[in-house]
Amino acid sequence: MPAPKKKLHELAAVVPEKTVITDSRKQRFIVGKEFARGGFGRIYTAKQEDSREYGKDGSLALKIEPHGNGPLFTEITVFQRILMPEKLTEWSKQNKVSHVGLPPYISSGLYTHNGEKLRFLIMPRYEKSLETYRTSNGGTLDMHVVLSVAKQCINCLSYMQDHDYVHGDLKADNILLASANTFSKCFLVDFGLAKMAKGNVEKPDKKRAHNGTLLFTSLDAHRGCAPSYRGDLEILGYNILYWLCGTLPWQKLTEKPDEVKKPFFVVLT
Repeated sequence: MPAPKKKLHELAAVVPEKTVITDSRKQRFIVGKEFARGGFGRIYTAKQEDSREYGKDGSLALKIEPHGNGPLFTEITVFQRILMPEKLTEWSKQNKVSHVGLPPYISSGLYTHNGEKLRFLIMPRYEKSLETYRTSNGGTLDMHVVLSVAKQCINCLSYMQDHDYVHGDLKADNILLASANTFSKCFLVDFGLAKMAKGNVEKPDKKRAHNGTLLFTSLDAHRGCAPSYRGDLEILGYNILYWLCGTLPWQKLTEKPDEVKKPFFVVLT
């Protein structure tokens, strides 16, 4: 009898409240309550010791995954390469954009808890997701909300493109509001599927087909092509339709990856 397949990614062990985590720069962070779970990680509130900006309870979000997991390693790499606060500020000034809806990098590192090696990422904590609001609003968003959020998403994707990256998984779950029910400042998060796109070649690979969220992912992704700038814009387009209408024509086909979108875009494929 064959051995059971090992899970690709494991869920991290629980880290108790008030645990102190120290990063490589000797910055100390105090773990708060677990308030969410990602695909493979636990997310806690946190605060930074001796910090005026992030010293309040719950002002930070702390994401923890087992050391061997790939998604958080990828996300930390993106934060360190392109989401340093000074880079965000510089781009904002150069492009005369008052708000760049991407979270600034605060800290990351390794931590051992009960013999288990863990990887952590710390970023500002925001109020709630756009998806939470959409669901509570009857499944759709008003036009003025969609226009505001979409414009901010385009700025985010432009910033990432200028730094040779694509996001690959834009959706309402990954858009956070700076304050409840206020849409003038949104933040695109979750860079576990982000990739460098400079020099990408359009080369389908069935082994990589359907990456991302099936309901929204691009036609290129369905074919197994590497993430692309055009793919990010296509994904945003599907989201805009979904936010306005509350559904997409292929929604019932998401259990059949090879069929999603195919009947609707046969001319393009």
